[in-house]
Amino acid sequence: MIAELKDALQHEKEVVVKAGEPQLVAPATETPNGLYYLSNLDQNIAVVIKTIYSFKSNEKGNETAVETMKDALARVLVHYYPLAGRLTISPEMKLIVDCTAEGAVFVEAEADCDLADIGNLEKPDPITLGKFVYDIPGAKNILEIPPLVAQVTKFKCGGFTLGLSMNHCMFDGLGAMEFVSS
Repeated sequence: MIAELKDALQHEKEVVVKAGEPQLVAPATETPNGLYYLSNLDQNIAVVIKTIYSFKSNEKGNETAVETMKDALARVLVHYYPLAGRLTISPEMKLIVDCTAEGAVFVEAEADCDLADIGNLEKPDPITLGKFVYDIPGAKNILEIPPLVAQVTKFKCGGFTLGLSMNHCMFDGLGAMEFVSS
C-alpha cells in the first residue's frame, strides 16, 4: 500500500492553474432586497465549505463551459438570491444576510494539464483544492467573503472543474446539493 502511494505521488505532476480576474455574477432578474435572518443554529455554523465537481469533455467539447456556467449561475441566483448578498452583523449582534444582489464571485481559470492528470478529486489534498477553489485575497473573516464563490477551471483535454466556496450558514449539505443540481 505504501509503495503504491509513493508511486502515485511520483507520477503526479505539479499542476499550474492560471486564474483570471474575479467577476461578480448578479441574479438574472430582479430579486427581493432586505435582510435575511439566519436561524440560531445557522449562527453557529458560519464556516466556509469548499467542494470541487469535475466534468469530462464530451464529443462536442466544452468550449462554452465557462459562459454556460456563468449564465446558469445568474439564473439560479434568482431563486437562491441570498447567495448574491453579503453577510453582515445585525444591531443585535447576530449574523444576517443583506440581500443586495451584488452577486456571487465568479472566476475563470485554465490548467496546464488534462483533467486526468490531477488525480483523485474525491479526497483532494489542500494544495490541489486551493488551485481549483478561489480564495478571496486578504479576507480576514467570513464577513469579507461572499456567501458563494465559484471558479470554473478549463483543462487541455476539454474537461473542466467547478470549484465552489459556500458558507455553511446559508445551507446544509442537502441544500448545497439542490443548489448545484439546479
